[in-house]
Amino acid sequence: MALAFTAAMAMPQSPLTATKLDRPPTIDGKIDDSEWHSVTPLTGLKDPNTGAPYPDSAKFWIAYDKNYVYFAAKMTESEPGKIRANEYRTNVDLSGDDYVELDLDLSGSLSAFNTFQINPLGATHISIAGGRAAKREWLGEFLAKGRVTPDGWEAEARIPWRAMNIPRGGRHDIRFNILRFIAKNQRTLAQTFVPPLQTALTPTWQSVDLPKPEVDHSIKLLPYLYTGYDPSTGGVYNGGLDMKTNLTDQVTMVGSINPDFRNIENSILSLDFSRFERIADETRPFFQEGHQYSNSQLFISQRIHQFDAGINTYGRLNDKTSFSTIATAQFGNESDTVINVSHDPTPDTSLRVTTTDLEQPGLSNRSNLFRYSQNFGAFNLFARHMDSQDTTLGEGVQNDAYLTYSRSGFTSTTGWAFASKNFKPRLGFVSEVDLKGFGSFNDFTRNFDHGPLSDMDVQASITAYDHADGSFYRNEQFYQASATLRGGLNLSLGIDQANFEGSKDSLYTYAATYPRGNPYNNVRIQYDQGMQAGLPYHSITGTTSYRPNKKLQFTLREQHVDYDVASDQTIFTTAWDLGKDRSIASRFVRQDNNFNAYLAYQRSGNQGTEYYFILGDPNALSYRNAITLKLVVPVSIGKSRK
Repeated sequence: MALAFTAAMAMPQSPLTATKLDRPPTIDGKIDDSEWHSVTPLTGLKDPNTGAPYPDSAKFWIAYDKNYVYFAAKMTESEPGKIRANEYRTNVDLSGDDYVELDLDLSGSLSAFNTFQINPLGATHISIAGGRAAKREWLGEFLAKGRVTPDGWEAEARIPWRAMNIPRGGRHDIRFNILRFIAKNQRTLAQTFVPPLQTALTPTWQSVDLPKPEVDHSIKLLPYLYTGYDPSTGGVYNGGLDMKTNLTDQVTMVGSINPDFRNIENSILSLDFSRFERIADETRPFFQEGHQYSNSQLFISQRIHQFDAGINTYGRLNDKTSFSTIATAQFGNESDTVINVSHDPTPDTSLRVTTTDLEQPGLSNRSNLFRYSQNFGAFNLFARHMDSQDTTLGEGVQNDAYLTYSRSGFTSTTGWAFASKNFKPRLGFVSEVDLKGFGSFNDFTRNFDHGPLSDMDVQASITAYDHADGSFYRNEQFYQASATLRGGLNLSLGIDQANFEGSKDSLYTYAATYPRGNPYNNVRIQYDQGMQAGLPYHSITGTTSYRPNKKLQFTLREQHVDYDVASDQTIFTTAWDLGKDRSIASRFVRQDNNFNAYLAYQRSGNQGTEYYFILGDPNALSYRNAITLKLVVPVSIGKSRK
């Protein structure tokens, strides 16, 4: 009966007939029935894992005209006092707030979704298919307004067609869905239930008359100049250029000459013990452009530390095929090339080919990837082949295959892998080689609408690998359970038992967070203890965030580790919003006997001139008495044409 119920819930939805408006609604955050009366509303929200209806009601409207998509949402909230709305700016992270999200795939291929999020104050976040950097001149934006009502909140939005890549003019069936994120219980709900691995059931917005694509062939330039003082070199003067243009209505090219990353604050890795390499997040705009199309295990952009010139071209060749090519050069030292092509012949089938090339004096490395993914209802089959040719290590290969089952909050993945000792894709991220064996990962998540628990999650995994020659390598068992109480307290326990080439490792992790999912005001304590590589290991980490008002944010992270020798790390950051595009930021980092600090004032994130004034170096190991003034002046050459 349960299977029959789930199957019935997963039946394809009736298409939503498109409504073209003669008179657009006023975007003021107040839903007026006289403005939306001609549009058939969608009602209700469902749990995205089980399809069960959510008790609070919701109503949504979608319409369009030749210039815009119009969207409205009206949602009730059983506890209005717990609606969270901190952000008030455009194009910002809304993951700590309540928000509503409209997803649109104009190609209908289910592989090119654009997402538009709005919180109760009308703050927005935009994510365009393929990926774009957070530069207003490059990202695009949309108008939104929101307001909190006595029994919930509502929002309206106007989204320009030109903010998205339009495949071609004429009548189309667009894939779409609507999500609502509720901050108080960290629930993401869907207007239409689409079971995991069954994206073909995503609803259709039928018979939309898309406008003829406007190809903006202008060249958008972001030249920069900076000057200042550095204690090691004295006076500093330099400049560079970022550029972007559209080659076709679906293909974009980004270029950079002498890029400067001194105003970009790099992520800092914790002191946690790991036998394998860890990589900090990418924050550089050049690599954020088109990152969804360049995504591949053979390429991780952090491998390219610096370059003198680079070209990044990405987009779609047709509704089913996307591509990305990246070429960078550090003259006389290194050149890197990455080509990635993905083809999705059906909503359930995906193919990918990647090739990379790294050239340095005396070193050449080339790698290739072929990947196949196929959905069968609640199952997914994933198979991949990778190989590398390296002047130092010779030839290497990795093959792996996985079968995943996902339904009603339960996900299980089991697979087999083989990697030869000499497999080395130098532009990719492969944490371990010289292995063969299998692994299994299982996860069960459940949300509760009533009772003391808000949600729970249980994970279990097992890994058993030998070396490629058959000798013992490692095995590992990992278990983790977490639960969130109705009041927001999250408790978790993790147990990791491993044998790494004869070394018996064990790690027990205890953590408490309150309230979970609130990045603005929270406290988290984590304690780890066990044996790592034959030595006792103890680590205690405390993190707290505090937001006294909507414009000022403090975050403190402190970690102390006892392992062979004691080590300490402190990271304290502040961010003060002076307006929608002006801010003051600072960060203090202490790691054992080294400390660094910087203070920066910037005007960025809006159209027009950007400038940065920085005291110190954001990414130095130790404090440097440096001063930098950076100016970025947007320039556009040429005119757009159809």
